[in-house]
Amino acid sequence: MVETNLPILYLREVILLPYNEIRLEFTNASDLKILSISEKVYDNHILLINLADPLEESPSFKELPRIGILGKIKTKIELSNGITRVVISGIDRVEILSYVETNDITSAFVAPVKEYDYDEVEASALKRILYRKLNEYISISPYMSNSVIGRITDVKDLNKLADIIISELPLDYQNTIKYIVITNPMYRIKTIIEDLTKEIETVKLENKIEDNLKVKLEEEQKEYMLKEKIRLIREELGETDSKEEDIRKLREKMDLLALPKNIVKRLNEEIERYSFTSPSSPETTTIRTYIDWLMTLPWNVTTTDNRDVKKIEEVLDASHFGLNNAKKRIIEYIAVKKKTSSASSPIICLIGPPGVGKTSLASSIATALGREFVKISVGGINDEAEILGHRRTYIGAAPGKIIRQMKKARTNNPVFLIDEVDKLTKDYKGDPASALLEVLDREQNSRFCDNYIEEEFDLSKVLFVLTANNISTIPEPLLDRLEIIELSSYTIYEKINIAKYHLIPKLLEDYKVKNIKFTDLAIEKIITCYTKEAGARELYRQIDAIIRKVIISSNRKNSITIEASDIEGYLGMTKYVSNTNDENNKTGIVNGLAYTPYGGTLLKVTCTTYPGKGIITLTGTLGEVIKESIYIALSYIKTNSVLFGIDYELFKEADFHFHIEEASSPKDGPSAGVAIVTSILSLLKNKIISNKISMTGEITLRGKILPVGGLKEKLIAASTNGIDTVYLPLECSRELHSFPSEVKDRLNIIFVEDYEDIYRNIFKNS
Repeated sequence: MVETNLPILYLREVILLPYNEIRLEFTNASDLKILSISEKVYDNHILLINLADPLEESPSFKELPRIGILGKIKTKIELSNGITRVVISGIDRVEILSYVETNDITSAFVAPVKEYDYDEVEASALKRILYRKLNEYISISPYMSNSVIGRITDVKDLNKLADIIISELPLDYQNTIKYIVITNPMYRIKTIIEDLTKEIETVKLENKIEDNLKVKLEEEQKEYMLKEKIRLIREELGETDSKEEDIRKLREKMDLLALPKNIVKRLNEEIERYSFTSPSSPETTTIRTYIDWLMTLPWNVTTTDNRDVKKIEEVLDASHFGLNNAKKRIIEYIAVKKKTSSASSPIICLIGPPGVGKTSLASSIATALGREFVKISVGGINDEAEILGHRRTYIGAAPGKIIRQMKKARTNNPVFLIDEVDKLTKDYKGDPASALLEVLDREQNSRFCDNYIEEEFDLSKVLFVLTANNISTIPEPLLDRLEIIELSSYTIYEKINIAKYHLIPKLLEDYKVKNIKFTDLAIEKIITCYTKEAGARELYRQIDAIIRKVIISSNRKNSITIEASDIEGYLGMTKYVSNTNDENNKTGIVNGLAYTPYGGTLLKVTCTTYPGKGIITLTGTLGEVIKESIYIALSYIKTNSVLFGIDYELFKEADFHFHIEEASSPKDGPSAGVAIVTSILSLLKNKIISNKISMTGEITLRGKILPVGGLKEKLIAASTNGIDTVYLPLECSRELHSFPSEVKDRLNIIFVEDYEDIYRNIFKNS
């Protein structure tokens, strides 16, 4: 063989040595391309390189070995399932002179390895030692058959002899890979003898351990027989041991419990197994724990619902202000069940920003119905065994979260909260979202089977309440089973009432004080200047901080009223100033409205232009959808340049830069189209847009304005930032009736169907 260039195929976890063959299967496109090149250009020859680290995806040339195996593709079969199966035979070791990468294919210049001269007498002696060690190893080891003797009987060449034996040795990957780079056959034979010697010692030790274990098991069997005899003698004498007493108590407990027939049968079987298992066996604890689980689960324990609709309404209203849709759905469920006695439990999913009361509402539902309340959080779970449990064959096996919480509930009809379903993850351990389908699907959950329990448990009576911040990240198959109830952001009016009737009374009760009062203006100042959230968690913390400081600094006997002017003294400088809506004194700036998982926000859309060649620059951490909106907006204005009175040549002679403020926050979504169009027209027509105007809606290439979501949150953001006029898509008008009047009454809402409607209102005098 002369120096030549060959394509490289990386091998991981498998090793091919000369005079041997391997069968491999490929689906990877790059590997298939290498095989094709080898077949068409190199007469099926290929260079095989074994990576020291099998997990390395893109090794550098410096890390690659300088010795490889020259192989030849003997057969290649393309199967119907997309898998290509090949058989490659090892020919010889080659020295790699250099590595080259071309068109994503790594190849190498190779040359024959150096041939070594060796002493025939020494070689003959090494062969004898090798055969002796090999025969000894085969005679005591189950890992190698004597067929290898037949393969090497007539082999004279030391290289071939060594490589055949190496391929038969039960060595791991790292110990086998070293033989590839050993090019001297004499040294290779010596290394094999060393490894064989180690393997022989290891097998002898294994055999010794097994013999000792066998003796120990025989002794344990003898001990068991003796203990059984002792047990029988004690029974004759009227005595019982602790295990017998335990079994007796288990059977008594089982008789007292109202268990299904299949569970009684399973318990009898397990108790029988428990009675015959040696106390020293690890299985004893496993069986005993399983019996406890079967006995403590609430198979037939059901609480009676409170069906007084008026009382349920009072409990829900007392615990939560607003949230009318969720309360209404629970009342409907109870009212229907009261009349029919067969209403199936709904599977409710409460969706809204953090802090709006999703979790506490679920707890209040349980209180109102008179049911037990349990919860789990599935955010970040990536192992479906967390839901379905582990099989009992595993060490440390346990039921999944669902069964564990049902045991905690002690009834089979609790209110069961599953929190953060929008944060489920999925990887090689399984798909927890699919596992939840068995829990939530009404057609399946009456026969839910946990892997650990191995018996069907009825979950159909459970009232499941799920929570999520973002509906778009809930897996589709799961979303299809859910009844969605949106809990939107609180208005300032709602927050004031929540603080007055819920947060402040609760804190005063916790601190056991009654003499502290807050004026409405003080609460409003806390909300507007010290919190910036959709819910009420930060509001709770700020009020808590004020009450603590008042208790420390004042006489608890005197009545204290907290005024708006006092807030800064307790909480320090204001955290949030409404400076996002500064008065516009330049063109190209428009107030857009955006919805985030944390509520609505004002979005400053800005545009500027300068001499250039029509290049568009985008900044502000923009997503793909909002980038498309910018391109659509430009195309729409170019198409209608005559209508808008804009010289079309301007687009050829100027560059445009678009920016949405607060660049550190990622922004995306189909609701900024009309604001972007208005920003461009403001710039090109030299018209300043008032900071009292805001708008939301997506625009098409024909100028039609499409509806958007998160409308309530956007209107709340507009009203709290001093906006007085809002342009909304016409198709959103039907949602307006459900919004709080304190939001609608503060805004002049103009519904538009086509962008020309906005143009006539804003630019009619331009």
